[in-house]
Formats: sequence, structure tokens, C-alpha cells
Amino acid sequence: MADDHSALADVLGARRTINAAAASELALMDHYVRGRTACASPWDTGVTEKDLYSSAICELAAATSSTFAAIHNKLQMWRQLRPLVRNSFINGSLDKERVKTIHDRLLHARPETVVAIEAEVLKAAGEMAPGPLGREIDRLLVETDAEWDRAVRTRAARTEKRVRVRRRARGLSSLTTVMTDGEADEQLSRIDAEVSRLHPEDPRSDDQRRGDAQTALMRGETLLCGCSTCLTSWGDVADAETPEHGEPVAAMPDRSDANADATGETATEGSGSARPGSEHPTREPLGRALTGPLPPDTPPPVSPAPDAPPPDTATRSRPGGGTLIERWRAIVENNPRGVHALHPDGHGGMTIPPPGALTYAPSRALATQVRAEHPYCLHPGCNVPSERCDLDHIVEFDRQNPERGGWTIRTNIGPRCRLHHNLKTRKLWRTELLPEGVLHIVDPLGNHYFTAPTL
Repeated sequence: MADDHSALADVLGARRTINAAAASELALMDHYVRGRTACASPWDTGVTEKDLYSSAICELAAATSSTFAAIHNKLQMWRQLRPLVRNSFINGSLDKERVKTIHDRLLHARPETVVAIEAEVLKAAGEMAPGPLGREIDRLLVETDAEWDRAVRTRAARTEKRVRVRRRARGLSSLTTVMTDGEADEQLSRIDAEVSRLHPEDPRSDDQRRGDAQTALMRGETLLCGCSTCLTSWGDVADAETPEHGEPVAAMPDRSDANADATGETATEGSGSARPGSEHPTREPLGRALTGPLPPDTPPPVSPAPDAPPPDTATRSRPGGGTLIERWRAIVENNPRGVHALHPDGHGGMTIPPPGALTYAPSRALATQVRAEHPYCLHPGCNVPSERCDLDHIVEFDRQNPERGGWTIRTNIGPRCRLHHNLKTRKLWRTELLPEGVLHIVDPLGNHYFTAPTL
């Protein structure tokens, strides 16, 4: 028993060390940014303190493989912490998650209210996990300043709604929606109502059923049951209602795949619901390929022989930190001041500018092509979708003499969010396009970063 107590004490000691280290990291980030923004001289260069702050945050983000938003939010949280909370963070009593909970829940509260409840908040933080701690802080705020709480809830319901998409692995995405409590309860009620109609034999988990119900509601469809009885009835309906030759057919995923979308149906083109008088929409028989029937002249897929060796992948470049990036990093670091660009003049290897090349704004067709090739901002680690980015010239466009500057062509423009576009325009960050589609970016300190081509 004594050994168990000692081992637990060791865990708690390590935890306090980790917490203190996290606080130290934020303090050092703050010191770094303050130092980098102390030399602003807008009357000399046009670079403002805001530009230097943004550049310093981007320098930290690139060096730590993070994003501007993540570093900026951490730094602002650190600067806004109350002294008692900050001290508890520094000495390791509080971890970053509970510190963030305190910061977020007390943000914009009246100073006198924060002073009145600070001791109670710290006492609760020593005993509660982040979720219960947040609810306890809300209770203290309502109890201490009910008028402010009502006003801030009304304002938040009007101004803080949003939808965010985060791309995950294996072709999945997370769609996060911020809405009022009442709207969330209404959404969940509708989802649960759809799920409640399924048979108990439906093989999906509760989470899978809810996810499929949400998708069905979004499409204006009905959530279909996946039990064997219902699957058999779908097959019977599909056999009885064989479509005419050439009519698009909705594909039914193989239910034997545990990771398949349990409702992966696609309505027949021109129709999003079942045919009138039909209990179920027309479905393909179970086991049909996901992509639908093959054209008549398409040869069947050839399976490799059982004893065939695996394909040779030893020489394939691995974008994003693999041999492609490693090779170019070595080339650049051996000659850091050299010009390595594929087309240093921004003319794409051409001597005569093609139509539209001497116009600053790209054509709609060119803009669509570039955004399709580059789904996100070209800056390392930036996740801003290209449709919300500027189309920036890698080699600067010369408005006085367009033929001399970088041209508006596919190899010389790319999506760059307004923040990173401004840093390049202010000459704080430098960019060049290397052979093989690798983008080489240099920060104000001379550090080199690379963005691999989009596959």
C-alpha cells in the first residue's frame, strides 16, 4: 500500500512539472513576441507593430508546426490571466485545460464580478474536471451578476453562431456547429426521433445511427434501417424496379464493411426521395460496387497473383516531410542565399505571355483551376480554405510594367490568406516555387520552410 501511495505521488509530481512547463512555454512565447514587436518603425519601412506581431506569431507557428490561430489564442489567454490563476498555473497546481476553462468562462465578465468569485473559482478548480468546473463558474456568475449573464447570453446567441469543418483521416470530416442550447436540444430531438424508428436488430452503434440520422435530415430523407429484414426488402424492391438502360442508379455500400457508411445511399438523379407509392426508395442489391455498374466495355479488375511481390515503393517521394522535402531542404541549406526557383522571373518558362498573363486579376477559369489544385493557403501549416484566400503572385506582379514582373499564370499564383499575403507583401516573408511543385518559404529570421505539392 505504501508503494502505491508513493507511485501516485510520483504521478502527481510529474503532472505538476508538466503544468509548470506549459506555463513556462507560454511565458517564453510572450517574451519572444514582445521582443520581435519592439522595433516597429512605420515611418521608415511601412511595417507596423501589428505586422511584426503577426509575423512573430507566424514564426512561432511554423517553428512549432502549429497554426497562427492556435498560437495567437494561447498568447492572448496568457496575457489576460488573473494573477492568482497565473500563479497557480506557474507552480503546477492547475493544468492548461482548466486554466483555459477559467479564462474562457470569465472572459468579458465585469472586473468586480471576477474579483468577487475568483477565490471560489480557484477552490473549485482544485477539485473539479474542466467540464464540471465550467458549469460551476457559470453558476457563480449567474448568482453574482444575473443581469450581466442575461445580457451576455442574448448577445452570444446573436453573434457567436458559426460552423467549422475539420478534415480528418480516411475521408471523414468533423462539422462543428455553435448554436443556442434550445437549438441544440431541438436538433438532438429530431435526430433521436429518426433513430427511434429503427428496428432493434439494426447493426449500427448509437453514434453511427445518430450520425446517419443527421445526414438523412440534412438531405431531407428518411433514415433507413439496416437490419437483415429491411435489407432483404430493399433488394426485392430493386429487383422489381430495374431501371432502364443508361439510367443512373444509386449505389448501396457493402454492409459487411464495419467502417462503411450505414446509410450510404445516393438518390437517383433528379429525385431525392422514394417513388410515389413505394415504401422504400429504389436500392441496388446488397454487394453492388460503390461506384455503381461498370460500363459494358469495361474489363473486369485483375487481381494480383497470390505470390506476386508487392509494388516497389522505395523510390517514391513522400510529400510533407518525406524524401521530397528532405532533398530540397538539403539543397537549400547547402546554398541558403541562392535562387532555387523553377522560374525566377515568374514567367513559367514562356517567352511570350499567354492571354490574361499581363492582367493582375486572374480569369475565373484560372482562379477555379488554382483553387482546385491548392485546397488551402500555401503558407506552412495554414488551414484557411483556398476559396477564402487571395490569389497571390509568387513572383510579384509589376503594375507599371506587367511584362517585366511575374505573370498571372498557373505556375505563378496560389492561394494565400489575407494574413500571410500581407506578410509577403511587406517583404517580411519570402517565397519561391521550386521544381517538383515544392513551395519554399523563408521567415524574417532566415529559417526555411517547405510546403509539399498537393496530391
